[in-house]
Amino acid sequence: MIEITKLNHTYPDGKLALDSVDLCIEKGEFIVIAGNNGSGKSTLVRHMNALLLPGSGSVKVNGLLTSEKSDLPQIRRTVGLVFQDPDSQFVGMTVEEDLAFGLENTGVPPEKMRRLVDKALSSMGLSGHKKSSPRSLSGGQRQKVAIAGVIVMGPEYMVFDEVTSMLDLPSRQALLEIIKDINKKGTAVIYVTHRLDEAVDADRLIIMDSGRIVIDGKPAEVFMRPDLVRGYGLELPPLIELSRRLSDAGIISRIALSGDELVEELCLSM
Repeated sequence: MIEITKLNHTYPDGKLALDSVDLCIEKGEFIVIAGNNGSGKSTLVRHMNALLLPGSGSVKVNGLLTSEKSDLPQIRRTVGLVFQDPDSQFVGMTVEEDLAFGLENTGVPPEKMRRLVDKALSSMGLSGHKKSSPRSLSGGQRQKVAIAGVIVMGPEYMVFDEVTSMLDLPSRQALLEIIKDINKKGTAVIYVTHRLDEAVDADRLIIMDSGRIVIDGKPAEVFMRPDLVRGYGLELPPLIELSRRLSDAGIISRIALSGDELVEELCLSM
């Protein structure tokens, strides 16, 4: 479990980025954290693997405090973080070397290392790019390399910070499906975005504003409160908005969260 208690963080310029945040994330959950720029969502997730340390309050990962230096190696193996810009994570000249870097630093034997690297690349559909430079690949492929570089370390929790924001729609959808599959295989996912359509399949949708968690609930419950969502500068996904209006008009019995669900509801109403 990741346990965050009364967490505060103030940047050197005096800006209060997190204001007494409480949050618990269970193993295996799929959590989406949404909010506008400056809401505190990226600052929050950087505390989860101790890239940032609490100004006050605490962050525990499986009982280990991020403020304890001796616990940091284990915390960073347990919580992997994938950034918006994958280039910032690359350290190897080739894809294969990049994935092997972290394993080498933790003393993994060469034979096991090769197996883990090959497995991670295969899971991302990148087996044919082992010898390629990461920076020679497309934007979507570079993000897959960055994800594979975290997967290879075997984390229990994976944080994705705005990883689709620089991708076109097909690449964004493909990457989101990969992330959902990672979660289905048992890894907890903490997914940061400003697009609420990416939250439809999450277990919980958390909305942040001015350094605080202002909404925490199931996506379907949150989408039932459109005025509140808009009050924090976010918009409902178009399909959800259409579904909500049809529900309010009595045409369908409930808000549908997908195209298939909406078609099913419309068929039942006929």
